[in-house]
Amino acid sequence: MRGRKLFTNIKISILSTIILCTYFCTYRVEPEKIYGLRSKIVGLCKSLVGIPYRYGGDDIDGFDCSGFVYYVYDSFGVKIPRNAKKQGKIRYRVRFKHVRPGDIVVFKLKRGWHTGIYINKRYFIHSPKKKETVRTEQFSSYWNRHLKFVINVIDNL
Repeated sequence: MRGRKLFTNIKISILSTIILCTYFCTYRVEPEKIYGLRSKIVGLCKSLVGIPYRYGGDDIDGFDCSGFVYYVYDSFGVKIPRNAKKQGKIRYRVRFKHVRPGDIVVFKLKRGWHTGIYINKRYFIHSPKKKETVRTEQFSSYWNRHLKFVINVIDNL
């Protein structure tokens, strides 16, 4: 009888250890997973530089601004709206001082809403307009003046 009780206690201890290890291992992997996704998003954006603008485009034959952002996120299984105005309404807004690579930048221009993907303090990548291509753009006074929102989808997956 005493041997069975000891064996049961050992099983409980081993099971508890496995559960705790699994919990802590999973917890510690999450930030790395998110960081990895951010760098993959930025890498894909950079690889798409030079693809022509195409109204309504959301594939490598050509992109409009929201199609570019949609394509990049969709490539990693992250579902977001297809149009720039709706992308600007995603609820995960952050202040510009908290922006991180891979976040969506949303601008309000005369011709309507415009989106791109933040790369670093000085640059974002977007598909600007007809007769142009996907390009890296510097945050000039023009872009800073028209910036309305920054959307952090990645940390909210």
